[in-house]
Amino acid sequence: MWHSYKVYEKIRITEMYSLFEAEYNSGFSFAGESHNFWECVYVIKGSLRVSSNRRVYEMTAGNLIFHKPLEIHKFDVTSTSTTSLLIFSFSMKSDISDFFKNKMFLLDSTQKSYINDFTDYLRRENSEINSHNKNYISLFEQSDSYSQMVVSYIYRIFLSLCERNIASVISESPDAAVFSQAVKFMNGHMEEELSVNDIACYCSVSISLLKRTFLKYSGMGVHKYFLKMKINTAASLLENGNSVSETAEMLGFSSQPYFSYVFKRETGISPSVYRHSTEQEFIDRKKND
Repeated sequence: MWHSYKVYEKIRITEMYSLFEAEYNSGFSFAGESHNFWECVYVIKGSLRVSSNRRVYEMTAGNLIFHKPLEIHKFDVTSTSTTSLLIFSFSMKSDISDFFKNKMFLLDSTQKSYINDFTDYLRRENSEINSHNKNYISLFEQSDSYSQMVVSYIYRIFLSLCERNIASVISESPDAAVFSQAVKFMNGHMEEELSVNDIACYCSVSISLLKRTFLKYSGMGVHKYFLKMKINTAASLLENGNSVSETAEMLGFSSQPYFSYVFKRETGISPSVYRHSTEQEFIDRKKND
C-alpha cells in the first residue's frame, strides 16, 4: 500500500506588480514611497544606502532586502560607479512572511547561483530587450507558463533564505541615528498629533536639521512620514479586528470620515473594504487548514 505525504505550501505569490533589472549612476536617489504589497531588492553590482522605516542599511553586491506592505522605503546609490539592481514587487500569502521583515540578507554562493539562474532565465525569455533597464513583467500577459516559471524561481530563492545567513548592516552615521531616534519616538506616540517641533526637541536637534534628515532618508517631510506611519498602524489594527471607528480614535484622527479619506488616499482602498478583505482571507485560510 502506498503512503501519501502532504505537501505544505509555505509561500504562495498571488500577484506580481513589477519585475525589472536596472542600472543607476553614482549619486542617483530614489524618492521615498510605500505601497500595499511586498518589494524585494537585490544588489547585483555596486552599493546602496536603503532606509526602511527607522532602519538605514548599507547594501553591497550580494545583499537582498524586503520591504513589507505599507513600509516607507527609499534608496540612494553610494558607489562611485554604476549600481545594478534586480527589483520585483508582489503580493503573497505565507506562513513565514514575518521572517522576511526588518532584516537584510547576505546571500551565500548557492543562493547567488539561484539569483543568477533567475536572471539568466529572464534575459533569455526577454532577449529582445537591449536597454540597460530591462522590464520583465510584460510577458505575464502573454504566457501563463512564463509567470509560473518566474514564481518558481522566486520560491526557490525565498525558501533558501529561511535556512541561511542574515546580515543587518545598519548605518552608524549621526544623521541616521537622528532619523532612527525620531521614528522610534513617533512610533511610541502614534495616538498623538505630534508637531515637527515636538520631534525635533525630543531628538535635541533643530527643526531644519530634522527636516533635512527626513528628506535624505525618506524622501518626504516629517509630517507626511508620521501620517504614513499612522496608516501602516491602522492597517495592522484593522487586520486584528478593530473597527474603523475604533482605529480612527486610537490613532488620534479628528473624525472617522477624515481617517477613511486619508487611509484610502494612501492605500488606494477604504478601511472598511480593507478590513473585510483581511477577515475573508482569514476565513479562507481556516477553511483550507
